[in-house]
Amino acid sequence: MSKSSVVIGKSGTGKTFVAAHLAMALGYLGQRTLLVGCDQKQDARRALSAEARPSLMEAVERAGFDYDQVHLDEVTAAVNAYVDVMELGPSQLIVGHYGSVLDEAFHLFTVRRLLEQYDQIVLDVSEERFDSAFAPLFRWVESAVAVSDDSAESLFVLNRLLRASLIGYYEFKFPLRIVGVVHNRTRQEHAFRRYIERTQCFPLMTIPEEEGLGHLRHFHKTLF
Repeated sequence: MSKSSVVIGKSGTGKTFVAAHLAMALGYLGQRTLLVGCDQKQDARRALSAEARPSLMEAVERAGFDYDQVHLDEVTAAVNAYVDVMELGPSQLIVGHYGSVLDEAFHLFTVRRLLEQYDQIVLDVSEERFDSAFAPLFRWVESAVAVSDDSAESLFVLNRLLRASLIGYYEFKFPLRIVGVVHNRTRQEHAFRRYIERTQCFPLMTIPEEEGLGHLRHFHKTLF
């Protein structure tokens, strides 16, 4: 059974960038890893320069929600021998929030035993996908890596997401564990440092704003 992680934070803070580096690093360690993009923009596939594929929900809808008729190899793009990437959306099920898509996707993963084919599952989600204690994500994901930049707005959104995570853990006994926070696109650290001191979140790393860090194809040249 695979281990599952989620990368969370405000939109535009570089979550996909961090999720892609994490997936590639796990792959370089010999872990069979699936990066799952949970955004209609399909950024995860582009971050890893993978070939275009239909989204999972497009395949599900085309099959009339008959999971046995969904060909997972057609929606999964190989990045290298250890890393694959899949996009969940876009989907007609998205009306206001992403919960129904996550429910459908994880149910299919279970029925088709997809989680048994990988050592690690990394999910790249945006802020509105992760703000409810009843979100399907909480029932499936074991660990979370948070991402923020220098702005007060990003830290505010991060605080809301972490609070929701803690509510899920303490009130609903969901297994999610916060690993720490990545400070991305760093120009000044004052606000972020104050946030870390007050919340006692673990700072995983500070990443400067450098264009070259986006290139992931060089062996072992990842952040993690």
